[in-house]
Amino acid sequence: METLFTPAHLHLAINHIPIIGLAVACLPVLLGIVFHSRGALASGLVAVILCVGMMPAIMETGESAQESFDDGSIDPGMDQVGKAAFREHSHRAKATAPVVYAAGILALVSLLTLIKFPRQAAWIGWAVLLGGALSIALSVWTAEAGGRIRHVEFRPASKVLPIPSPSPLSTGSPSPMPSATLPETSTPIPSPTAGTN
Repeated sequence: METLFTPAHLHLAINHIPIIGLAVACLPVLLGIVFHSRGALASGLVAVILCVGMMPAIMETGESAQESFDDGSIDPGMDQVGKAAFREHSHRAKATAPVVYAAGILALVSLLTLIKFPRQAAWIGWAVLLGGALSIALSVWTAEAGGRIRHVEFRPASKVLPIPSPSPLSTGSPSPMPSATLPETSTPIPSPTAGTN
């Protein structure tokens, strides 16, 4: 069970929340705005705030996982393409996080406004939807680089390390199989009809 709670495992478990969670949370926000439902709008805004609230844990577990790779406590280590993808993933995450936090702040402002000024809250809700859509797009962009860290099938063909070619001995034309020869026998094989009258 200890291995399930390492920073790398926790990061993989929760890093999809800004993508899937925000996509689901934005639906009641949209329904609340379109159908003038304060309940739907409020529940969607709360869901957005909860999703954004996971960002510190996502960033922290990602940085801890990077430290585990750097100190060699995760085996097997990364190849050169994986290390480059890790650096790119980290840079993208740092660019994405402020946008996600901004969407959360907008959701909080809209939720507080909803108490006294429902019409204005709906207008801020549109900004939340825009921020949510941008956050999802940037999170997918960040996750794309993260996938290339370990998954070679996600890497472009030019980035995949070449497979070593087999040695010349194994690539030569296959030698013909020796033909099996039956030993010669001096005893004649009796005919099946021999001895029958």
